[in-house]
Amino acid sequence: MYRLLLFTRHVQPANTLPIPAHSSTPTLPDALSLIQHWLAACAANPWNPLSYAAAQPYRVIWNTWLRYLSGYELHWSQAQAVHVLGFIRTSPQSARQHSASDITRRRYWRVLDRIYDHALLHGWVADNPAQGIAAHERPPSEDSKGAILWPQMWRALQAQIPAPQDLISTRDHAVLLLLMELGLTPEEVRHLSVADVQLQRPNQEAAPSLDTESSLPPPPRLRIQGERDRQSRTLPLSAGLAQALSRWLAARQAYHAMQEQTTLFCSRKSPRLSSHTLLHIISKTLRQAAYHSGLPEPARLGPQIIRNTVLVQWLENGIPVEEVLARAGLKQAISLKPLRDYWGT
Repeated sequence: MYRLLLFTRHVQPANTLPIPAHSSTPTLPDALSLIQHWLAACAANPWNPLSYAAAQPYRVIWNTWLRYLSGYELHWSQAQAVHVLGFIRTSPQSARQHSASDITRRRYWRVLDRIYDHALLHGWVADNPAQGIAAHERPPSEDSKGAILWPQMWRALQAQIPAPQDLISTRDHAVLLLLMELGLTPEEVRHLSVADVQLQRPNQEAAPSLDTESSLPPPPRLRIQGERDRQSRTLPLSAGLAQALSRWLAARQAYHAMQEQTTLFCSRKSPRLSSHTLLHIISKTLRQAAYHSGLPEPARLGPQIIRNTVLVQWLENGIPVEEVLARAGLKQAISLKPLRDYWGT
């Protein structure tokens, strides 16, 4: 019954993989039996069971690996570290045949590592070839700590913020300053509305008052609205950021397509800044910063790396953790744990 459930696809439930019975296999399984056995063990994980559909990418990677080994006329159990290294360097490719990213190569390596660990556990191989690769030759991990920009790169990024000369550069100038000063999340930036920008009007006259402080107009502020606990907050704006937002509002007002729209940032094709456009703004500027400064490109090229950097800067400047959480719209200090290695408090 066990072998029938393991290898006969039509008797499996649609949303899960078969759960193997506890037994030892005395003979070396073939490649199909091995991947099925490993996937079945993953499906039996009580904490994170793997569905049949979710297992498909693993099958693709394993089949790609088998085709690679066939060029050397090797059985899966005969693979060595040199074969794994050659595989992750040459086999993973995008649909357009571009070289794969480090993240993709890391995932290929990780799948082989897990499958061969499973085979090692059952005594089907003497060692795990994926573990035979030297540490410096393995694809870099996806950095669970959270990446940040080092000070030299941060200064290089500041130097590449575009001057506000037209509609797009004025928008990008404001977006970059907003991220770099307030450390907002990408979604918070995209969902800001015009009403969220509370600027002090230069011609605003305060009502007469004997109290000098109370007679002053309120400072420029930005309102962030969110659904998470403590995400909704109001943050003060520096003079430079307030000016950048004021310039963008003026440019936006002259852009006919945005006349009846409420969102703060837009593109020429959409009344709301898309995730792709926001990523393009950040990645383009970071690449320019790296090129002009002679520095290597950062490990990550999206808006999250800027937010991470801002949070670390606040902590390094001695701002209490509770205040950093409040500014960032976070509820608990554990949210900062991925960044803990970057600050010394």
